[in-house]
Amino acid sequence: MIVLVCSAAVGATFVLEQVHTLRDALSQNRALSLPSGTLAPAGWGDPQTLLLVGDDQRALTRYYHHAVLPHSNEMLLVRIDPSKPYISMMSIPRELEATIYPSGQAPITTRFNYAYTAGGIPLLVSTIKRVLGLSVNHVMVITFARFKRAVNEMGCVYSTIDRRYYHVNVPGGEQYQEIDLQPGYQDLCGAQALEFVSYRHGDTSLVRDARDQSLLLDVKKQYGPTLAANIGTFERIFGQAVQTDRGLESTSGLLNLIGTLISSAGRRVRQVRFQANLVPASATPCACVTASAQQIAASVHAFVHGGSSQPTQSTAAVARAVQRHTAVARLPLVATGSAELAQARAAGAGMPFPYEYPRMQHRGANAAPASLRDYVIHAPDGSAYPIYVAVFSAGQLGQFYDVQGTTWTSPPQLDSPGQTVRVGGRTYDLYYDSQHLKLVAWNEHGAAYWIHNTLTDAIPNGELLAIAEQTHPVTAAGAGTTSGSGQPRMTLKAIAIPTHANASSTTNLEQTLGSLAGLLTLVTVPLLAVVLIKRRRELSALRAQLHTSLHLEAQLSSTLATSAIAPPATASSSHVQSTMNVYTSTRLRPRRPTLVAMGLAAVAAAGVLAVLLTSDGGHTPAVPRATVRNQADIPAVPAVVLNATSTKGAAGLLARQLRTDGVTIAAVGNLTEARPPGVWILYAPGQRDQALRVARLLARRTPRIAPIDPVTRTAAGSTAKVIVLTA
Repeated sequence: MIVLVCSAAVGATFVLEQVHTLRDALSQNRALSLPSGTLAPAGWGDPQTLLLVGDDQRALTRYYHHAVLPHSNEMLLVRIDPSKPYISMMSIPRELEATIYPSGQAPITTRFNYAYTAGGIPLLVSTIKRVLGLSVNHVMVITFARFKRAVNEMGCVYSTIDRRYYHVNVPGGEQYQEIDLQPGYQDLCGAQALEFVSYRHGDTSLVRDARDQSLLLDVKKQYGPTLAANIGTFERIFGQAVQTDRGLESTSGLLNLIGTLISSAGRRVRQVRFQANLVPASATPCACVTASAQQIAASVHAFVHGGSSQPTQSTAAVARAVQRHTAVARLPLVATGSAELAQARAAGAGMPFPYEYPRMQHRGANAAPASLRDYVIHAPDGSAYPIYVAVFSAGQLGQFYDVQGTTWTSPPQLDSPGQTVRVGGRTYDLYYDSQHLKLVAWNEHGAAYWIHNTLTDAIPNGELLAIAEQTHPVTAAGAGTTSGSGQPRMTLKAIAIPTHANASSTTNLEQTLGSLAGLLTLVTVPLLAVVLIKRRRELSALRAQLHTSLHLEAQLSSTLATSAIAPPATASSSHVQSTMNVYTSTRLRPRRPTLVAMGLAAVAAAGVLAVLLTSDGGHTPAVPRATVRNQADIPAVPAVVLNATSTKGAAGLLARQLRTDGVTIAAVGNLTEARPPGVWILYAPGQRDQALRVARLLARRTPRIAPIDPVTRTAAGSTAKVIVLTA
């Protein structure tokens, strides 16, 4: 829908046509019957909250001895707010303990998803409003069968199965959903995708919800770039798969949502983890998970308003601690044993490319040996590539991270990295989920390698990058050797996990004006088209009338000439002139709707032009010198300026600019470690306000602000309050 809406720049008539097509596609299934007031109204461009419900209602099966009543296997909330840098996605745990108030029945404290069973969407929405304090604007419901069919019709989806999933019902054993999935990155079709997202055993509620979100994000990443070229197909598949509220089956409801999507185009999707307490099943009568009022409030706040985008784990701290060999036992990283390396070496013997394996692992990996698998993956064009996966436990129930390698160097999941950094002789592509590092990838030896975090991103950012840096070929001579003390030889070069650059939290001026212009075009173009068609018809009628009149006059003149009767020249001329006057006056006299539409377009164009000419292209204007000289805008503490680029003198030039603006410079120096490009304002505890003052002075360079990390503090000195870093 976002790709569709962005086509407003191409032509409003195309957008209107597609809106009508999407409306018709959503009408393939009967609309949800909801009482008035169930859903909150939202206007053009307003923030909106969508609710996606996965309904696992099923008929009698061989492992369920009765039909499964409608209940929500998934309750996924999506928040689209143009003022925020992300589109947020949060699952409500189905087992969350809550008090449900069914109509005409006594309240019952049980699992949250019982609300859907007891009262359908109305009771579920009202329970969300009462427990979470969130209003829902639109609802979409998808069943298991429709989900499976939709994935098949799309053409399957490449996704990561984080571990081995297996269960077969045998007589006398537990009877529940069967599953047989191998670990690793692979192409999932309908039945496999359904097994992955609907399986509810062997892990926690939070992990299960993360599986659902992970697959949806993989669908978005794989098919988002091709949506515009295949819009009709996706509209049909989407319309067949979901039931929606009546608002999304109306042009006005779709247009209001489109207004929000236009203003949020280009935003990344961030996964918000619902804070809950995973208690033993016997701890509550309903085998529920619990959450305090404070935990619920914190989850909702992160969903609606967003949280910190600054990764907190310092790889440098890990590196320094690991290099102190006596401290290895206290780290979350442990050395890979020789027996495990030998097993990996044997597994890689038959691979046609180097088999890379981590020399350091998360401490939780010792709980179970790594699971190794090699297989073949087929690209969309049918080409086959060898691939392997090593699955490691993160020490918690349902938490596994994967190390993989393949000669297929361009799988969909490696498209569009969030950042690229060079560390220790390698170039790493970093993929984020908000502030969490989701995946670290690199290319060497003609192959692509990556480390995939757990489904809930349980491995901290710095640790994940450290594991990647310690992943080397097991067949290479000398790989994985140890120091004289018997400890693994560490060569960690990373100084700190790069800060993920978020999208701006405010809409760019040009984007806003473009959206408004698109809306204006959406209104005026159809109006002008109607007026034009009407005027063309009137013009054709007048031309026909004029032609008839001239023809009659010619016949009359011929008849009179033949009968030798003088023609009444005055009358004839008067008639022709009258006809011409009608034609001319009708042609030249503008009608009021045309004038109004043309006036609106002219005013809008003039306004857009005026704003663009006075706004420096929609970018943050430079701080005027008069404002800069204001003492309140000059930082009260001295600043240290550091150069992390290869350009000599960059820090000195920046320091001279700051001195001109009245900033006291304590020192100028260099930082030899790599940093993400740009200008950074780093501050000590309690000095953020001073950092903001410096940032205002450097507004044209769009600086980013963050707390001082340990390595930069070492370079700048322990007394530094504010550090300006150019990278």
